[in-house]
Amino acid sequence: MADITIGSSVATVSARPELSIHDGAVTTTSIQVAQYFGKRHRDVMRTIRSLTTEMPDDHARNFARMVHVVEIGSGASREEGAYRMTREGFMLLAMGFTGKEALRWKLAYIAAFNRMEAELQKPAHDPQRIQLALRLAAQAAAQVTQTVFDAVMAADATGWQHGRYLLSLGYDREGQATVPVAKAIAHDQMVFSLHSLSEYIASGEAMSSDAQLATLASACTQRLAARAQHREKQMALPGHPGKSATTPNTADTPQRKLN
Repeated sequence: MADITIGSSVATVSARPELSIHDGAVTTTSIQVAQYFGKRHRDVMRTIRSLTTEMPDDHARNFARMVHVVEIGSGASREEGAYRMTREGFMLLAMGFTGKEALRWKLAYIAAFNRMEAELQKPAHDPQRIQLALRLAAQAAAQVTQTVFDAVMAADATGWQHGRYLLSLGYDREGQATVPVAKAIAHDQMVFSLHSLSEYIASGEAMSSDAQLATLASACTQRLAARAQHREKQMALPGHPGKSATTPNTADTPQRKLN
């Protein structure tokens, strides 16, 4: 993390830690830690220096040197060294802080890190993406409205009460979003991946009759047989990589006449 300069600290400590984002990571500073935990900053600095000299480089990178400005009165100020640290750096540092008040601030810091990192995980503000989402949502709502209306009007007095609908969003060959499609799903239709379907049937949860299971099994067997026949025909073609060399058929080879 690069060195940066921050303004002088204020005397009043807020009710919860103030974190900042630096180089894409949520961080705090040795100055803030000293304030919140009621410690002298030079003591916190000494502890961090001791930690960074004893730990491996991959952990020491959780602490970065920085500069902060301290007001010394009469409008004068001076620069002093400090450390900026990540969540991992803070945890390593605060591990040695004990006492009831220290525990309270540890929990407050952890909660603050969680909140800030959760904000970082949210998608970035993208006006074009928002406009696309709003347009697709409006089109999807119109499609669903029309599909449900048609289904209710075409059904009998009670059939519409158990209706299910499949909404599909897609893209065309140019990568543009297509108009959403809503389709009614019949009572005997299921939406499964092939893997999930096989597990669902094997588990016995599917309320299928013996005849339906037999039909499925027969269809699978026929498909496997057709695939096997196709592979055999491909293997028999001249020049196929899997075709092994065979000896000539003696019936087609001219025989030498014996005296």
